[in-house]
Amino acid sequence: MPIKVNMPIEEYHLDPSLSASGVKTIAQKSLAHFKGAQRKNTTAFDVGTAAHTFTLEPENSSMVWCGPETRRGSEWKDLKKQADEEGALLLTEGDYRLASDMAEAVRSNAAAASLLTGDLLVEASVFSQLPVEGVKEKHVDVRCRPDGWRRDIAAVIDLKTTLDPSPAGFAKSIANFGYHIQEYFYRAVMAQDGHEVDRFVFIAVGKEPPHLVGIYELDAHSLTEGQAATEYALLQYARARETGVFGYDYGDLQTLQLPRWAFQFSQPDGV
Repeated sequence: MPIKVNMPIEEYHLDPSLSASGVKTIAQKSLAHFKGAQRKNTTAFDVGTAAHTFTLEPENSSMVWCGPETRRGSEWKDLKKQADEEGALLLTEGDYRLASDMAEAVRSNAAAASLLTGDLLVEASVFSQLPVEGVKEKHVDVRCRPDGWRRDIAAVIDLKTTLDPSPAGFAKSIANFGYHIQEYFYRAVMAQDGHEVDRFVFIAVGKEPPHLVGIYELDAHSLTEGQAATEYALLQYARARETGVFGYDYGDLQTLQLPRWAFQFSQPDGV
């Protein structure tokens, strides 16, 4: 399918195909969590969006507005209304400075700055179908939207804001937030649509001063785990679509036992 370069982000999210976010939710939580999920724009989300804009699309920085120090009062209310009308993102002064500082830190990192050059396509929307065995339809409609895609070196670049950008800290974030699942899913969707991906690079920038930056790629074992999780999620999703059952419970009647730490006055068999 043709890549959609200028597709509005809201239109992208409204598409019914399965995204990396959905795959991660199914794999790490459940089908029910996926079915009941709702997109929420939080302050952290807005700061991350602004940091992405400042870093990857500095030519669009004028669409991120610096507001007053607080969201309380008429000044914020009036500016918010104007920003919404013009399609701009309004941040408090502090959040604006935070997003700007993180972007400056990334751009000041030689390795990151080098990656963000060349034939860089930002926020392109890719749509495809991934095969699934064991279901009638044999495929699932999918989509992905890489932060950056260096077509000249076949590399996907993913910018993450994080509390701990150190190697050990970001490895934990990868596991907790399923970034390894995201990587494999992106690779699979793009490959299925005929786009070669030789490298997938994470740029991790700290949310707190001095906004340290780490540049990371995952090893083969991590990517294999991402593949297994993706394939599991695709199969669960395809079966649920086929049956209409998204599993809103924990199964049949079960017998529970207190956790071990709760046994203070007795000790049951087997503990």
